[in-house]
Amino acid sequence: MKEILKKLFYLMDYRRTARTLGDRLRFDELNQSGGIALVIYRLESRSGGQRNIARIANALSEGFGKQLLVYVQNKSKQDEAIFRDYAFNGSLIYNLPKSVQNIITTTWLLGDEISEYARRCNAKWMHIIQDYDELFFPISTKYFHAARVKVGPDAFLASGKWMKLPGHTVYLPFPVDREIYNRSSAGVTRDIDVLMFHKPELPRRCAYLCEEIANELLIMNPNIRIGFYGAKQSKWVVKSKVTHFGALPSLEQLAVLYRRSKIGISLNLTNPSLIPFEQMACGCYPLSPHIEGYPEFDLPGIHVDGSVKEFATHVLDMVNNDKREELAQILDTEYITNGFICGKDEFPAYVKSAKEML
Repeated sequence: MKEILKKLFYLMDYRRTARTLGDRLRFDELNQSGGIALVIYRLESRSGGQRNIARIANALSEGFGKQLLVYVQNKSKQDEAIFRDYAFNGSLIYNLPKSVQNIITTTWLLGDEISEYARRCNAKWMHIIQDYDELFFPISTKYFHAARVKVGPDAFLASGKWMKLPGHTVYLPFPVDREIYNRSSAGVTRDIDVLMFHKPELPRRCAYLCEEIANELLIMNPNIRIGFYGAKQSKWVVKSKVTHFGALPSLEQLAVLYRRSKIGISLNLTNPSLIPFEQMACGCYPLSPHIEGYPEFDLPGIHVDGSVKEFATHVLDMVNNDKREELAQILDTEYITNGFICGKDEFPAYVKSAKEML
């Protein structure tokens, strides 16, 4: 039986790969545009990465003075609602114009098709890269295609100064919305010792590693107050003694949760996310385990090398550090100074200045 299940798994994986890589761009041959085509494989709700893509695309559209056309390959009934939620300043389309002047991609999928489209239109191809995409696939057909996206585009856009890329690369700061994420503490006390981003459906955020860290902390201090947030299904799979906050209904309520927390843990092993920077803006000190596989990717003051036990020991030391909120503020200032983050209102200016380099 085990052997049959194993064969079925490989067969299903093969078919999923064939179905995904078999996708082809759709075109409206009668329509031509002088605008910018932003190509997204699938719109996903509650995605920090796609919210960031919307900010970049909107600013580029304004900077270039061109209409933004948001093309979605894998459409769904929720697209229009998600499109509005992320505040894309453009039009949602399901068929690409016959020609455009600029193409922005956000996924390694359809790379060969995009390359041909850009050649046919004589368009500038820019790729927003947010992770080492090929790492999500062991040596395989998908690994081949994911790695190849780094050799096709004319230019790359990356959030934060971290990934080394071939050719022309523009590094943009992470925009932190200070109106939402700040240290305002009216009526709020830091009653959560450690808050962890726990989302089992995101492999890169290592949900079970969060549980391992929680277990180690509870061994060291059975009275430590630990909270998990990010997904409602966490409470169904986690056995550790933690409080589950689930998926917060608004960014404002998420910020309140950060202000209630002493330490914030999110797993930033292969790419940085906005989470630690939004936490530190709220006075919650951010930490993440670290592996030294990519020397160019290091978040000073956030990344901590070592085993689960060594990391948990460091977390506990920071929980007991009375100056941790002050240290979070200092860290916040340092990341602003080195250009890794900026205020949300400043972000369009950074993108417009990058326009000259593009």
